[in-house]
Amino acid sequence: MYEIIGIMFVGGIIGYVFKSKSKFIRLSEKIYSLILFLLLFSLGLSVGKNDVAMSSISNLGLLSFAIAVSAVAGSVVCAWIVYRIFFKNIKHDK
Repeated sequence: MYEIIGIMFVGGIIGYVFKSKSKFIRLSEKIYSLILFLLLFSLGLSVGKNDVAMSSISNLGLLSFAIAVSAVAGSVVCAWIVYRIFFKNIKHDK
């Protein structure tokens, strides 16, 4: 756990130091997307090779859909509450 926190801390420092370097930011965004796609692909591989998961995919699919919809709805409600409390009275220059 300390390694993960340390890696995040070092990444934050590097991001802060190079925040004015747009070329570095674009490169890191591309690398981030590539790594994210590889992680999702490997997750799909591990689920696909698991016979128990594949045989109960219809039950898991419905439950996963319900969890995803609930998570999105909860996020929207929380974002709306935060907006109403902290950002509603801020004047935006146009």
